[in-house]
Amino acid sequence: MEVCAIQFDTSAGDFNKNWNRALTFLNFCRSDSIVVFPEVFSTGFAYDCMDEAARFGVTVVDFLGKLSKSSNSVFVFTVIEKALNSFYNVVKVIDCGKEVLSRPKIKLFKPFDEDKYFKSGKFPEDLKVVETDKGVIAPLVCFELRFSEFFLHFLKNDVDIVTVSAQWGRARKKHWEILLFARAIENQTFVVGVNGIGDMAGSSAIIDPWGRVLGDMGDGEGVVLADISLSAVGQVKKKLPMER
Repeated sequence: MEVCAIQFDTSAGDFNKNWNRALTFLNFCRSDSIVVFPEVFSTGFAYDCMDEAARFGVTVVDFLGKLSKSSNSVFVFTVIEKALNSFYNVVKVIDCGKEVLSRPKIKLFKPFDEDKYFKSGKFPEDLKVVETDKGVIAPLVCFELRFSEFFLHFLKNDVDIVTVSAQWGRARKKHWEILLFARAIENQTFVVGVNGIGDMAGSSAIIDPWGRVLGDMGDGEGVVLADISLSAVGQVKKKLPMER
C-alpha cells in the first residue's frame, strides 16, 4: 500500500495558489493510496479572511470526497470550519468518498495566537481514531504531537498509522524530527508527519514501527512516497511486546 505525504509552502489567504499546488502534487500519488496533507494546506492561517477560508474549505472537502471515491483513496487533511460563530481547525479523514472522521484541533499553539482565532476541541472526548479501508488511522494536528496522553489513548485502539498534519516552525525543527521518530518507536506504529516549508521546518517523513525512515522530504517541495505493509505493526509488537 502506498502512502503519500505532500509538502509545500502554504500561503496564508492565497487559496487558489495553495489549491493548485496541492492538485499538482496529487498527480504523483497513485490510486488506492493514503494521502496526507499539511495543516490548513488550502488556506493557510488566513486570519484576515476567516469566513472566506471556511467557505473555501467546504469546496475542498467536496472535491476531495469525490476524488477519494473515484481513486479508492484515503485523504487526511485539515480545513478551517465555522460553527455557531466560532472557527475551528478541523482534521478530517475521507475514506473512499466517505467522511469517516472529523474533529477540531485540541491543542492550539498559543505562541502563534491560534487561541485568539480558533476554538479548541476537548480532550479526551474529541480525540478520535478511525478504521478505514487501509487500516486504523489516528490523525493529529501539529502541536498535538507533543502530548504523550494522546498516544496513551491511541494504545487502547490498536492504531496502525498515526498521521500528523502540521505547520511546524523552523526554530523547532529538531523537536519535530525527534518526536516523529520517538512516537513511531514508543507506540510501535507507522507515523506520517507532513509539514509546510518556508517559515516552517519541512522534514516531512514516513517512519515505520521500528523507527526506520521509509521516505523524507527535507526542505523542498514535493511528495514523500513509501510502500508500507500493515503487517509490520503486528510483527514489531510480537518481537518486542510492551505489555502495556
